[in-house]
Amino acid sequence: MAEMEQILLNLKNALGIPMALKLLDEKETRMMMESLKQSSLQEQASDRKSHSVSRMKNRNKELIDAGAVYYTGQGEVWFTIPAHNELPVVITAPAAMVTESEVKLIGLLLSSIADSASSVKGPRNDVKAEEERNAQLMGVWLNTRVDAGEYQVGLPEEFSEKVAMSEEMIPFLLANESEHPANTTFKSLQRLLRSYFGGEIVLVPLKEKEWLVLADPQLLDGLTDEKDDATGEGDQDLLSLFCMGLYELVSNEWVGDFHIAAIPAVKVQQDLPDGLRQLRETMIIGRTFQVKEHIHLSTGLHLERLLFSIPEPQRSRFLEEYASHHTDVFEDTETLSTLESFFDLDCNVSETAKRLYIHRNTLLYRLDKIKQETGLDVRSFGDAVLVKITLLLYKVTKRK
Repeated sequence: MAEMEQILLNLKNALGIPMALKLLDEKETRMMMESLKQSSLQEQASDRKSHSVSRMKNRNKELIDAGAVYYTGQGEVWFTIPAHNELPVVITAPAAMVTESEVKLIGLLLSSIADSASSVKGPRNDVKAEEERNAQLMGVWLNTRVDAGEYQVGLPEEFSEKVAMSEEMIPFLLANESEHPANTTFKSLQRLLRSYFGGEIVLVPLKEKEWLVLADPQLLDGLTDEKDDATGEGDQDLLSLFCMGLYELVSNEWVGDFHIAAIPAVKVQQDLPDGLRQLRETMIIGRTFQVKEHIHLSTGLHLERLLFSIPEPQRSRFLEEYASHHTDVFEDTETLSTLESFFDLDCNVSETAKRLYIHRNTLLYRLDKIKQETGLDVRSFGDAVLVKITLLLYKVTKRK
């Protein structure tokens, strides 16, 4: 069975039409099922009538009889997925952008997918297909909740019963940024991740090139046991080490650029939509302020999150006050590298010189030069804070 996301991607690429997966609520599902049983659609309100709508009505009887499409009357066409009739998920497309021949073509394509899937079913395939369908439906539900801003919604019982999950799990977000990503299937990625995590994980396809992974928190305990020197490390360091290994593993399968975001464990039954919101926010903020990094942890982006939330006028006003006369300093590659290393190592001169492979006196010379040009001495706590904030805000401005 082809994944719903892959079906959607193939249709979008072939037709050049904006399409999306939609999770229907109870009312929409009942309305659709009642309409599918009819031989033709009910008449639409007069203010909905247009040339494209009229043409859509005239051809709907044939398609609805085949269970392929349902016209909502709200400017959309809903395509049911025959192999997923038990699930309230449809593919949507703007009615004005879909021609009659394209509607028929999509209907035939979806029907053929269902036929080919049913011909290869067996007991084992049924179980695997059911697991994949549940994961896909869960992804659609999560996308719908987050897009609607409903972050504190409890997980429906159907997922709790059909998807094996612990009370608390660590969520990871994988996002493939390649223009032409590898065609990674649900089964292949699930198998790869299970081999790395050393046990069962929950894999949820979200959007076209985005995956949610839920893992048991005991994984970090296992990592601590394996590392003799990990007793002094915090959860952030352990999570970072785990993400590094995960990145190396996935990079061998995915050709091109991809990123990983992670947050501490969440209560799955009640906080999963908000956890996904945090993951996506962490991904955006991390990619904004950590341009060269591919792993982004929410626990290491507190200051960046605060600055990202500041309205643009206030950011610009701050930069104008502290950096408008010193733009050359913040555009110089050597100066930026020096300051970033200096701050990463808690303003330790000796350790920074070692990382940069320069003499200690050379580093002191660079810091004195920054002080002369900006009037700020980064060896002083107050000035260091101002320079750090200026650097971060400068990155946001420069990327726009």
